Amino acid sequence: MTDTASTVQSHYGRGDLLDRILAALKESGVDPEQPRHRDLFPFDQLHGVGVVATRDHAERAALSAGMYVLDLGCGVGGCSRYLAVERQCRVIGIDLTPEFVAVARDLTRRCGLDIEFRQANALALPFPDETFDHVWCHNVTMNIPDKKGLAVEVARVLKRGGRFSCVEVAQGPAGAPAFPLPWAMDASSSFLATAEEMRAALVAGGLRIVQQLDLTPTSLAYAREAAERVARGEPSPFRNGIVMGDDFAPRARNSAASLAAGKLVDQFILAERP
Repeated sequence: MTDTASTVQSHYGRGDLLDRILAALKESGVDPEQPRHRDLFPFDQLHGVGVVATRDHAERAALSAGMYVLDLGCGVGGCSRYLAVERQCRVIGIDLTPEFVAVARDLTRRCGLDIEFRQANALALPFPDETFDHVWCHNVTMNIPDKKGLAVEVARVLKRGGRFSCVEVAQGPAGAPAFPLPWAMDASSSFLATAEEMRAALVAGGLRIVQQLDLTPTSLAYAREAAERVARGEPSPFRNGIVMGDDFAPRARNSAASLAAGKLVDQFILAERP
């Protein structure tokens, strides 16, 4: 295992994730033995804007019933469950962190769903050529140093005409962001590319860019709305700290501040295998 992979696994794996989620469900009045997939939305959508961002991503990517989708960097399975139920896709999720994979399996079973999850590296996907209609990736590439290598593997496992969609945080024009951040405690495991660099890497890896959008204004608006709700004493709609750890709040604030300062950019990319 590479040092980068070990660092990423250590960053996300905490040893008690399932217990934390089940306790949070019970506190919310949900039976942890038989939750609905939507009961997990406050905890399992491990990105800014939560399930709203997941829904918007799925709409932009035009995911539809019957598509065979790889959820690359599935975390605890939130997007996989959303795509399987809400978009009626056939989904396989992979993640580098073994604890995430184990929790994804357990939560999915509790929801009465049947989705396959595997522990795997995005740079060495354990699937045959031309397997998937779509590869989905949401806030994962910041931990992947070899963007071209990622594109090569994505292109390999996509069917001809299949598509790759990605929502990610990119390097902004205003300099380096302040650490710690949600995906990394310091620069040693944060591999930000500019929007232009990411576009070039995907093309070099064999994909054709269909669309590239700057999502920063939308992300900032949702961040302000969430902060205002908390200031009014209302509960936050996003409880990523349950999975990401008790130190998540200051990391999220650093991310929002860096986004507002132009040091980070949120973007959506849709690419196609020719």
